[in-house]
Amino acid sequence: MESMSKKSRSCESNDGIEDRLSGLPDEVIVHILSLMPTLDAVRTMLLRRFRNLWTLVPALSFEYYGYYSRLADKPPSTHVSSSSFAWFGRYAMLLNRRSTIDTFRLCIGNLDKKSTDAIIGDVRMWLRYAIEREVKDLYFRYEAPNFDLPGCVFTSQYLVTLTLARCMLKHYEHQSQLEMINLRKLSLLHVYGSTKAFDQLISGCPCLQELFIITTFGQRLSSLNINSPSVRKLYLHMYNTSCTLNCPSLKNLDISIWGILPIQLNMIGVISLQEVIFKDLPWYCDSGEINAYFSLSQNAELISLSSVAFKKICSIKKMELPQNRWKRIVLHPQWNRERCLEVICMLIKSSINLEELVIYAGELWVSEFSMIGILLL
Repeated sequence: MESMSKKSRSCESNDGIEDRLSGLPDEVIVHILSLMPTLDAVRTMLLRRFRNLWTLVPALSFEYYGYYSRLADKPPSTHVSSSSFAWFGRYAMLLNRRSTIDTFRLCIGNLDKKSTDAIIGDVRMWLRYAIEREVKDLYFRYEAPNFDLPGCVFTSQYLVTLTLARCMLKHYEHQSQLEMINLRKLSLLHVYGSTKAFDQLISGCPCLQELFIITTFGQRLSSLNINSPSVRKLYLHMYNTSCTLNCPSLKNLDISIWGILPIQLNMIGVISLQEVIFKDLPWYCDSGEINAYFSLSQNAELISLSSVAFKKICSIKKMELPQNRWKRIVLHPQWNRERCLEVICMLIKSSINLEELVIYAGELWVSEFSMIGILLL
C-alpha cells in the first residue's frame, strides 16, 4: 500500500476504553473506506485517526443523487448543483494518491439539459482518468442523450468487469477494432444504440466469460447478433428483439423474451449448453414458436421455467412438444388444475433422459401430485 505505515495505531477515548476501530492497521481502515461511497470516505478526514487515509483508497464511487441525499432532504437538479457535484469529483480524484485503482463507479441519473451540459466535459474526463489509472472494474450510468463514450474505454487492457447502464453505444467507424483483451464480464443494462455498435463491442472482447444484456421498451434494436467464442454464461432480457447466438462455449443461458411481436431466437454452433432458464416468453406465441424455443435447448441437461413462462405455455391450447435430452426439469407453475397437469405431463413425456423433476408448486395439494402419475399411465 502506497505511503502507508504498516504499524497499527490505537487510541483511547475519554473514559479510558480502547477504541478498537482506531487500533486497526492503516491497511484495514483503507479497505473499509474503499467499501464506502467516496463522499463518506472523504468525511472521515475530520477524525484524527483517519486523517488523509481516504486518499489511498483503491475504489472511487460517485453517485449524483446519493451525493445530494447526504447533503439535503431533496437532491436539486439545477446548474449550480451539478457544478458542485463536478467540483467534488475533481477534488476527490486530484487528491487520490494511488497510481492505480481497482474499482470506479459513476452513476448519474436523468438530469435536465442545463445540468447535463454543465458536467458532460467532466464525465468524459473522469472516464479517461479511470482508464489511465488502469481500473479493473468500471460501472458507468449516465442518462444523457447522444453522449459518446470515450473510445479509450473500449481499448483498455486492464478492464476485467464493465457495466454500462442507460447510456448510448456508438459504432466507431474510424476505429477498426475495439479490443479489451482481459474483459471477463460485460453488462449492458438498458443501453441503446445500433446493431453494429453492439456487434462491434461484443466482438471486441475475445476472453469474455459472462454477458448480460437487457433491452427495454422503446429501444429500437430489432436484431442482435452475439458472436462470442469464449462466453460461457449469457443473460438475455429482450423486448421485441430477435437474436442470433454464435457461442460455441455457452453453458448457461438465462433468457427472457417478451413483447407483442414474434421473436426469432437462433443458435449457431451452440454445442456445450448445459442449463437453460426461461424467465419470460412473448404474449402471443403459438405452439410452433414454443417448439422452436425448446428445440434450440433440447440438448441441455437442465431446463427451468418461471411462473410467468409456464403460464404462457399453459395458455396455448394445442401443443405438441419435441423430444429432448433434458435430465432435469425445474418448474414454477401458476397452478391451473387440469391444464397445468397436462403441460407437466407433456414435458415429462418429451424428456427421454429425465432423471429429476422439481416443482415449486406453492399451494399445490398432495392429491394433485398423485394425479401426475395417473395421467402418465
